[in-house]
Amino acid sequence: MITALEIPADINLRLFSAFLHQTRIAHRITEEGVNQVVWVNNLEDGQRVRVFYSQLTNGELVLEDEQGRRIGGLGFASRLFANVWRYPLTMALLLLSILLFPVTSGLGSDVAGSLFSWMTFLRFEIVAHSVYFDTLAETLNSHQYWRLLTPMFIHFGWMHIVFNMLWLWEIGRRIELANGSSTLLLVTLVSSLTANLLQYAMSEPGFFGGMSGVVFGYLGHCLVWDRLVPEKPMGVRSGIYIFMLSFLALGFSGAIDLLGMGSLANGAHLGGLLGGALTGLVAGLLQKLSAKPQ
Repeated sequence: MITALEIPADINLRLFSAFLHQTRIAHRITEEGVNQVVWVNNLEDGQRVRVFYSQLTNGELVLEDEQGRRIGGLGFASRLFANVWRYPLTMALLLLSILLFPVTSGLGSDVAGSLFSWMTFLRFEIVAHSVYFDTLAETLNSHQYWRLLTPMFIHFGWMHIVFNMLWLWEIGRRIELANGSSTLLLVTLVSSLTANLLQYAMSEPGFFGGMSGVVFGYLGHCLVWDRLVPEKPMGVRSGIYIFMLSFLALGFSGAIDLLGMGSLANGAHLGGLLGGALTGLVAGLLQKLSAKPQ
């Protein structure tokens, strides 16, 4: 059989499949990671499937369910609900990051008294236009442990949050689908912690944040998992690994700073990658042990 379509798994193809059967197009549908693939017997059927699917998406083709309800196109609301059901933690992280974005969109008026001051890695004060940070020991002694994690929700500008949310969606949902929501939560917490601690250790006290350290953690988790459990791959393409690791190396080279594109939290990227690699190692080894015959 040959591939006719490869589309996101959150799209319900039940009625479309029934329609194909009615038009006598032999096919089968399989799930491949976060996508689903429609297989057919020949190129002609493949072309017909693609034409029918295009008509469905633009509303030219309208299908009817058992109750007589007419369904045409693929609604945003139905797909959103399907994604929330399928990837609840990934969607929750996306939503929380977006809701908290306005907190850090402007650091001007009364920033110390805003929610932002509760999200930074270290507590700080502004005195006479100068910023003074507590030490990590002072922060921990005051039991403000949440600060070890909350910088992942701080984003400085639209490009920063859009870039991170795209990668969060692309890689996070793969981990949630393959390993479950609890594992994704563990990867998120561990990579956020290691990202923030290494960034603090490698730089002077200052404002830093973003989900990029967690994204690199997801990358490290998938990379190690795929090496240990190749029979159940995450489905991250090799080009993504190459791009992200090259981006990490480029950040440490200082080239991006020289181009005037802002300063990257290189320590957070490396720390997140190492934290995710650790969770990937543990999850992969546990998977291999559970797969061994008793």
